[in-house]
Amino acid sequence: MRRIWIALLALPLLVAAADVKPGSPVSRWSIKTSLPPGTDLSKPGAAISLDDLLALPPAAPSRTPEFQNKRYPKAAGAKAGEGDILRTTGWIRLVAGEPDGDFHIQITDTLDTFDNCLVVEVPKDDAEFVAAAPEVVSAARTVRDFVVTNLLNGKDPTGKVMVIGKAYVEITGQLFFDSEHQAAMSKGVFRGKSINGKQLPSKTSWEIHPITGIAFAPRPAN
Repeated sequence: MRRIWIALLALPLLVAAADVKPGSPVSRWSIKTSLPPGTDLSKPGAAISLDDLLALPPAAPSRTPEFQNKRYPKAAGAKAGEGDILRTTGWIRLVAGEPDGDFHIQITDTLDTFDNCLVVEVPKDDAEFVAAAPEVVSAARTVRDFVVTNLLNGKDPTGKVMVIGKAYVEITGQLFFDSEHQAAMSKGVFRGKSINGKQLPSKTSWEIHPITGIAFAPRPAN
């Protein structure tokens, strides 16, 4: 069996399991915890490289109230648009339990980079924490079970940032534009947790959220 090494960071998130609450409308909660009408999760998502995801142009320069409860249109010439069900591969660098109940995961192309990462998240597997049909809750439960069982040695990450080693996975889910962060990001203020005191930034407001599938993938040759 593949052996996954896990280390806890010294600074935990200041949140207890009992304190988690669903996200706010400002965070576009109704979009990030739902799927476009007619989505069929039995079909594989469109394959896209992590590099291409990181290079997607922003859907808007800042948070746009007009799109608080609807998806941004696909930009002309873009390789993907919000609401697309995509699959990509990468190294999981960390998992954190967020105050809104999400498992926050950061993935990169290589294990040695601290230049950029993609944030991928899965909501709490509870109808109170999703804005959509039961299949989102069911998918979230399967994904979270995989993360806890196969990556975290059975530990719940709520209230912690947990660093992962040598887990290469395929992630499937909805492409989501987290516009709440775009204005700060354009000024060089990036999201991203830290590993041993060094930030692993995400320099894009695009995410995969919700994750609807996760599995180990063949590791790249290099």
